[in-house]
Amino acid sequence: MQKTILIVHGMRKGKLNETLEHFVHTLFDGTEIDYDVAFLESEERSLETVIDATVQQGYRALNLVPLLLFTASHYYEDIADQVQTWTTQYPQVHFELAEPLGTHSAMGDWVSHQIARYNDDIDDTTGVVILAHGNARFDEPDIALTRLAQQHTNEQLQCYPSMVYGKLKFQETLPPLAAKYQKLLIIPFFFYDGYLVNKTKRQIGELNLPTEITYTTAINFDPVLKSIILARIAACEEAHHVSDTVELV
Repeated sequence: MQKTILIVHGMRKGKLNETLEHFVHTLFDGTEIDYDVAFLESEERSLETVIDATVQQGYRALNLVPLLLFTASHYYEDIADQVQTWTTQYPQVHFELAEPLGTHSAMGDWVSHQIARYNDDIDDTTGVVILAHGNARFDEPDIALTRLAQQHTNEQLQCYPSMVYGKLKFQETLPPLAAKYQKLLIIPFFFYDGYLVNKTKRQIGELNLPTEITYTTAINFDPVLKSIILARIAACEEAHHVSDTVELV
């Protein structure tokens, strides 16, 4: 039997996990995917707890699909490193870890749609900024976000990457852009307009940048995530199939 575990960051306490789980179930309402939701931070539905329960139910193939935008500490240290432990702990189970969601081409389409919504307000005095979480210890988010920004840069539009944490942190990247452009359109590349997005907006406001700033909405569990997650699940299932074929041979 095969099952997919959708891995959400979550919080150890509070009601946020219930909200996130509701969002996920809403995305997959009406599908026949056999899945469960686990959290990296939770007192009741931790990833370890959900995996143990799933194995005890008799599942022998698990697709681990992190609802993370980029590979960084959570992906590598909280999930990928643990897969090695679980593989030893449950030798009868085949674990397949999916890639993060933010590097899928459909997320580039989402950015394009966000820009298109403000197309009438964008001119040669406007700079577009894609703002993401970032990580001080891993370069992958910087590389992926920079690539995404470059994909949306052309003769009519300049698009720039910026982060809350790491080398591209907004305290250093936004002031030069504010000096160059009369207007900045900032696209929060986050799953939802929650605490961190609102906190970052306040911090950007405290910079008193000499430019007009407009924010688009965050992803807010846009239906595009469903198609991306399904694609990640399909890739995992294909990997299981290849593995099974190799074992048969």
